Amino acid sequence: MKNGDAAAEHEQACARVAGRFGELWLRLYAGRKLRSDPVFPAAFALLEHSPEPLIDVGCGVGLLGFYLRERNFQPPIIGLDRDGRKIARGRAVAHASNYSDLEFFEQNACEDLAHRGNLALFDVLHYLSPNEQKLLLVRLAPQVAPGGLLLIRDCPRDDNARFRCTYAAERFAQLITWNMRTPLHFPTRDEIAAAFPPNEFEQTVAPLWGRTPFNNHLFIFRRRAG
Repeated sequence: MKNGDAAAEHEQACARVAGRFGELWLRLYAGRKLRSDPVFPAAFALLEHSPEPLIDVGCGVGLLGFYLRERNFQPPIIGLDRDGRKIARGRAVAHASNYSDLEFFEQNACEDLAHRGNLALFDVLHYLSPNEQKLLLVRLAPQVAPGGLLLIRDCPRDDNARFRCTYAAERFAQLITWNMRTPLHFPTRDEIAAAFPPNEFEQTVAPLWGRTPFNNHLFIFRRRAG
């Protein structure tokens, strides 16, 4: 596919998803988030040819699932989040949009996961304590299907301006009550990778901040098929 075609499909998907939210502020938020955050097209590029279901841990209002459906991603999608407000909004949009095989459940990320396939964990780890982070990653590792992916997008704890900007932005989101108020603990790269032994997982880490000022990175763990 040509770059121009991919860019057009991305823009059309962003517009369709944003338009499915009834509240004006949510339409504006969804449109800006989808267009400015490179994690959505990056996830689609990695997942588009996989037949495995996707489990979106910490799904929020469901933007990833909606975006993938609008890009014609067909496997089942399950969204999990502990914030009941966001789950309710996600369910309402999914129902009104007649998205098939797209379900949302209120669940703490650290609870046992019953599903297996590809997994996404975007901007979740830093809301957990270090012990909870370790527990979650250890629980997620066996749920990745053979040949499947676990995609983690988070901000590793670096001593730079991007990290400080990310921290400030997360604190602001908590102050306006969009994100839950809880102590922030940003993990190191080694702490994230510790649950995924190289003999079982291929690992790739790459910056994924796009045009944003944040220190976001994408951690890709692919379970070896053999």
